[in-house]
Amino acid sequence: MILPLLACIGLMWILKYGTILNRPRSYLCSLHPIIKELFSCSLCLGFWSGAAVGTFCWKYCHMGAEAVLFPLASAALSWFCDCLCDYIQLQQLRAERDLDTKK
Repeated sequence: MILPLLACIGLMWILKYGTILNRPRSYLCSLHPIIKELFSCSLCLGFWSGAAVGTFCWKYCHMGAEAVLFPLASAALSWFCDCLCDYIQLQQLRAERDLDTKK
């Protein structure tokens, strides 16, 4: 169960931040405001990533009834990991700013 959840987080990050997907993501976001909101929300994108990976695992990896709850777990974990990375980046920026002001 851990590997598929990590795959969901990776899929969410690639879809949300991957530079190789900038052009297709921009095109899709220009189609409708809801699609733009989807690609800016790690909770939403994590849910749909979990739905896709959960469906794959249910069909090919013999995942049982937990496949129904898998998108919810993926959404929560994707959101948590995205917020954690944002927090780490914020602390890094603060530390760099503090170093620059001490010079």
